[in-house]
Amino acid sequence: MSRWQAFGIHLSISAVILLLLLAVIMFVWFPGILFSVDGGWAGLRIVIGVDMVLGPLMTLVVYKAGKPGLKFDLTAIALFQFTCMAAGMWIVYNERPLALVLAHDTVYSITSQEFEDYDKDPGVLDEFPGSYPKLLYTEMPENDIAADIAAIRSQFIGDPLFIQTERYRVLPERNTAEIFRREESVRASVSEELLSQLVQNCVFAKFISAVTSGYVCFDTEQMRYVEYYENEYSQEPAAAEVVAGESSSAEDI
Repeated sequence: MSRWQAFGIHLSISAVILLLLLAVIMFVWFPGILFSVDGGWAGLRIVIGVDMVLGPLMTLVVYKAGKPGLKFDLTAIALFQFTCMAAGMWIVYNERPLALVLAHDTVYSITSQEFEDYDKDPGVLDEFPGSYPKLLYTEMPENDIAADIAAIRSQFIGDPLFIQTERYRVLPERNTAEIFRREESVRASVSEELLSQLVQNCVFAKFISAVTSGYVCFDTEQMRYVEYYENEYSQEPAAAEVVAGESSSAEDI
């Protein structure tokens, strides 16, 4: 067998492994829109670099039929590749969102690092039904003025609404739109161009994660976030920057 044949076999095996890892990342750790907007694709690039490039190239370099110690070399390459892939997947796993939390007018993508930063136990999420990431919201006072005061107070005391786990509640399957109480003000802050793009059954909110900020649509029938929109549609860029600054902890993960 030539070195190019060995390279092709190694590349084919790596491609199969990559597809399996891709399925885990796309459908389990970063489902739906999260793969493209919340770090899933960035994490996958790490795995691709090792799985589809580094490993097969090393085989191409060292392989020579009949070479003394060839089995040892190929075994070492396989172990090195496996270790690197495992490390890459571990990094992606730790950066996966554990919960999507609607706090006031913004949906926050919360990772394990964020819980650690605020000395919160992510195990509290096990109390809520459904798969990860959990779809939650922070319970607010029914009075809008009281809710605004609670939101402002949380910023001053260093206990942001999105990490106040004692307020966490599961998004209800009925009357979900009522939970997005600030939707009207969020819609008023974006351009007509964006509003014209919104899908049917969409309730609208701001969105902040470790890697991006913008807006999201929550489909009340499918019970999931179905679309993401960049901040470029905002009519109030200064206000958007203030919101991002108030939530800098979410961006510092």
